[in-house]
Amino acid sequence: MSRVRRIGLGVVAAALSVGVVLALSYAGSSAEGPVRDVLRWIGGGVARAERGAVRWLQGSDRAAGLPWMVPYRQDPTGLREPGQLLLGVYDDDMPRSLEGALELEAELGWPFSLIQVYTAWGDRPDQEFPLRLVESISDLGSVPVVTWEPWLTDFENSLHPGIALRDQRDDNGLADIAAGVYDFYVDAWAARAARFGGPILLRFGHEMNDPYRYPWGPQNNAPEEFVAAWRHVVDRFRAAGADNVLWVWSPHVAYEGFEWFYPGDDVVDWVATGALNYGTAANWARWWSFKATFGDHYEELAAFGKPIMIAEFGSLAVGGDRLAWYREALESLPGDYPMVRALLFFNVASDATITYQALDWSVSGDTALARTIRGALAGWPASARPEGLPEAGPEAGPEAGPGDPGPDAPQS
Repeated sequence: MSRVRRIGLGVVAAALSVGVVLALSYAGSSAEGPVRDVLRWIGGGVARAERGAVRWLQGSDRAAGLPWMVPYRQDPTGLREPGQLLLGVYDDDMPRSLEGALELEAELGWPFSLIQVYTAWGDRPDQEFPLRLVESISDLGSVPVVTWEPWLTDFENSLHPGIALRDQRDDNGLADIAAGVYDFYVDAWAARAARFGGPILLRFGHEMNDPYRYPWGPQNNAPEEFVAAWRHVVDRFRAAGADNVLWVWSPHVAYEGFEWFYPGDDVVDWVATGALNYGTAANWARWWSFKATFGDHYEELAAFGKPIMIAEFGSLAVGGDRLAWYREALESLPGDYPMVRALLFFNVASDATITYQALDWSVSGDTALARTIRGALAGWPASARPEGLPEAGPEAGPEAGPGDPGPDAPQS
């Protein structure tokens, strides 16, 4: 996107959004009834206007440039057996902006069929079903991947007297979900997902077998409680008519016994995991190859008979050769791991979720890395290549050195 368009988009988005964002933030979870309904109506109008501005500023040809996605957007069942390997991204500009995702797409010269967002459970307006955001992703021709995190402590007892007190909710919290205690929230999401109607890949309660990171993990919940919660949530969505939602089960494969958390073939459409190399960024980490983080567990994932998604794909630069890590991973994918049908770059510049120091996973702006990725993708066979892309793939050219911006670097 040109600098003029980027500036124009920023001005339009700011002018349209700032008032409603301030109003929604001020209202918070206590603004129920007519006031909040009015704010939602205003927010919907702003979102529609902003989506129109995005289409005008970027041009309307992106969706037309993803012809292989048309059948999937028209009939979500096709995504249960995608005919090619779909690339995607999570960018830390989201949900504020999709611009970072689109700029990385341009850098890599390969279209992102999938765009991922993260949202937590709770009462705040930003924890409602992200209808406008998934509509914007769909307008661009991609399919949204929504990672839905059941943080139960963000609900207010004053609004929901039937739920446990805040400091008691995480203990067997998934059993409460399975028992219908949070149906007021699940049903609202299901109704809005059905209203959207387009395909959504919903990654619920990811890394549920990790005993350290998330409160929905095994330190608070038994595997059978996770299974019961998953099946209950899927049942509520189906009862609401949200058959457009495909369910992505995403364990942490570094922990043994993750198969105990599998909810069943009838309620799982995709199997996913992350492949993140932390290098030597923490005292518990070391430089892990893509084979070690993902490949050594591939057969276990493939045994479920579902398409596999690498939902978070990336490497830090500390402790080894980052370019070689990406090159080896991407070159090995189509041949060694044929059931991988989706890979999403983790394009995050400041990740402070695990370590005290923020970590930089970003691909954007690293010209040498972008050219390495382009070169690896260029070697993918036709069976992994979306229909419409040239057989030879994106033009890769020689790799740029660390100080060389390369001939295709953005111009000021």
